[in-house]
Amino acid sequence: MSPRGAILRHWPLKLAALALAIILWVAVALEKPTTQLVGIQLDLVLPPDVASAQTPPPVKALVSGPQRELLRLTGPLVIRAVINETGVGAGTRHHLVMAPSDVQVPGGVKLMVQDVEPREIDLLLDRRAQRTVAVRAVVQADSGFALEGTLAVVPPVVRVSGPRSLVGALDSLNTEPLDLRGVAGSFERTVQLDTAGRAVLRMTPLTVTLSGRIKKT
Repeated sequence: MSPRGAILRHWPLKLAALALAIILWVAVALEKPTTQLVGIQLDLVLPPDVASAQTPPPVKALVSGPQRELLRLTGPLVIRAVINETGVGAGTRHHLVMAPSDVQVPGGVKLMVQDVEPREIDLLLDRRAQRTVAVRAVVQADSGFALEGTLAVVPPVVRVSGPRSLVGALDSLNTEPLDLRGVAGSFERTVQLDTAGRAVLRMTPLTVTLSGRIKKT
């Protein structure tokens, strides 16, 4: 029998055996113990009149368990920290100490949390404040085109809440740039507010509607 004939002889059985070997290999690999760093989301429970003044530093958990259990994680693990700080003002720091037992693992996921890195962080706090600020539209049009009349912004103002030191420094909020290149005539678009660098602030609403008319100059 030729070598080619020997290879093709009983090929369905050989293909089935190969598929079974791959399935067994994957099953064994998924059961292999693995240790891995996983991101942690800090869920800070603050008094109503207190706000976080900066984004907390990244925290990770060192977890161990079968590879298949790690694959079941669809997002970061969670540490819920209740902070009962009083007399808070600009620059107040709260020292947060975390332990592996503080990490919340999703139900049904069989993983062991061995450590938290880092175990201690400082949180910057401030008094919570809120105010209404104007929305400033940012648009980009083709060269030789310009807005005709007034650009309508709905709503024209939004409510902002967060640390008093940051809220008090705001007088307006920009929208993300609205690209009107290639547009002529009337338009109406919904755009997001530009929240870059303002993760600790809460804006309501997060979108506004811009409408107007573009004409050739």
